[in-house]
Amino acid sequence: MQAKTKARLAMGAFLAACLVPSAGMLVIPERSAAANQQLVQPPVITKTDGSFNLNLFQEVTDYIADHFALRQELITADAALNAALFHVSAEEDVVLGRDGWLFYAETVDDYLRTNPLTGRQLWASAHTLALVQEYVQDRGARLLFTAAPNKATLYPQYLPYVGTPLEAEGNLDRLIPLMEEEGVPWADLRGALQYPHFATYFPRDSHWNTIGAAMAQQALLSALDKEHQPFLEGRDPLTDSDAFTPCGHRGDLYEMVYPTGTEQDGDLQFDRPFTFNHVRQPRGPDDQRIETENPAKTGSLLMFRDSFGNSLYPFMAEEYGSALFSRSMPCQLSLLDQTGADTVIFELVERNLDYLATRPPIFPAPERLLTGTPPQGTGTARLALSQQYPLEGYTRLTGTLTGVDENSPVYVRLGEALYEATPAGEDWDGGCPFTLYVPQDACLEDACVLYIQQGELRTLLPANM
Repeated sequence: MQAKTKARLAMGAFLAACLVPSAGMLVIPERSAAANQQLVQPPVITKTDGSFNLNLFQEVTDYIADHFALRQELITADAALNAALFHVSAEEDVVLGRDGWLFYAETVDDYLRTNPLTGRQLWASAHTLALVQEYVQDRGARLLFTAAPNKATLYPQYLPYVGTPLEAEGNLDRLIPLMEEEGVPWADLRGALQYPHFATYFPRDSHWNTIGAAMAQQALLSALDKEHQPFLEGRDPLTDSDAFTPCGHRGDLYEMVYPTGTEQDGDLQFDRPFTFNHVRQPRGPDDQRIETENPAKTGSLLMFRDSFGNSLYPFMAEEYGSALFSRSMPCQLSLLDQTGADTVIFELVERNLDYLATRPPIFPAPERLLTGTPPQGTGTARLALSQQYPLEGYTRLTGTLTGVDENSPVYVRLGEALYEATPAGEDWDGGCPFTLYVPQDACLEDACVLYIQQGELRTLLPANM
């Protein structure tokens, strides 16, 4: 065969291979999105108002990049090659650990303690929980806060070398004494999840396994002094094989790196059946709202939870006559009024402790009493009216404040009424944020902000209201 013919055949084969990803979109069925991936939606030629979509060509490019044929197979092959040759992850959000373990990259900062919350953010987190507790107690219920530990916190021996942790305490350890000062009940799950010779977290997932969920349930119910029958009572996962059924679990971190990979983590399911019922069958364990009932049990639970609650909620539902598990963030505390629960649990993963300072829960601001007029303070105060009303009958006010003491509450006077704000919000770059929900008929004219400056109560007129 002549050299020219060989070259043409080689070029044809190369061009055909290049066409497979795009032309294959017409004939090869597309796989569903892997893990938490959000695929680009199909482009549209015209907008809803009938005008031409000027971003059409860019949207077409983005759509093809997310949907070309064999995309996930090629991603998996590339990730496997990077892991085998260079021991690096092809997914920037995942760190390859030792012995096949995977970790969320964002938890490395927590492990190294290189991105600590500020003193004000930690105090604001604890005081926000104290205000939530006040709201809960006023309704005859009790509050318990807990943080699901990062996997790197419990199993640092499986991390690759990422550096030496700083000697300073981590955010959770710094938050604990502040919660105690504020009188906020909390449960430390770190010790409870340390099980000898048996991992309570999945190697290729960011969450605890079934044994870990059962241990978390036992720790929470014990902290609440609630009578219960522990699932692990007298049972050892390593020796009591008749009490467990082995099963497999596809890890979320593994799926992020290897979307078409087939490896699974081992898990154990308890042979003891759950006896609770769903009020409405949820779409899945990560549903935003899950309601359960168990006529054989007493008590009612409202639990604000994140993805760690996917495997935890059945264990908690088992011990309560009625329970509502909510993934709403910010937490909608009006659910307590709707359910009349006697217990409220607030669960948040350790890596997201900053949510306490940046995503204030939704509840009416408590009214306070004040006599006299505090002197003028220094610094700046801003106050704005939000156009969103996530709490029926209430207006949402947000603001920022400078010149405030690290542990100072924030109050807003509206006419003759004085309200305490939640010292949390998104705009920490602009000062110390605060948020409050006040009645819609509250007088918003001549508002002023009160705070502690150098140990004394001061007042400022907001600059933009």
